[in-house]
Amino acid sequence: MPPVTCADARAAIEHRRFDGWRGLPPDCTPDALFGVALDDTWGQLPLGAAHLPTRSRLLELPGYYRPLARVRDGRVVLFEGGNPALAGDVADLLASLGAADEVADYVFRDVAMPRGEHVHAGRGITLYVNPETMRVLHVALYHPTTVDAFRRELQPDLGEKRR
Repeated sequence: MPPVTCADARAAIEHRRFDGWRGLPPDCTPDALFGVALDDTWGQLPLGAAHLPTRSRLLELPGYYRPLARVRDGRVVLFEGGNPALAGDVADLLASLGAADEVADYVFRDVAMPRGEHVHAGRGITLYVNPETMRVLHVALYHPTTVDAFRRELQPDLGEKRR
């Protein structure tokens, strides 16, 4: 069932069930969605091509590698997590979401993933898939939007950070 409330979205995220996902509800605070208050311990990270600032915090959620909440103006604008242990099959999940608004190439760390980014902007979900194994490497959840707005304001950078 698609999330309607912050509690519904939280349950879907905790259980890693995104069949028919319809986007994060627009007014979820980090406390309502993840049980963590926005305070001075949150860091700052940019998002999207415009490098718009967000407050960010790693979450303690089993089934994800480095799950992260991103907040602007006190509301969660993006949840992202690596290697989600999905509750179901990737092919079934993709089928439940319908045709992607865009399927594009992306780079995961330093590996090119041709046609592996499945952007369902109108549904508020992007799946970063390894096209050879059909395994989801990363998931991004957000409010329904357009592909252009996703890329400009919300798209996470999955490329490797060299120091």
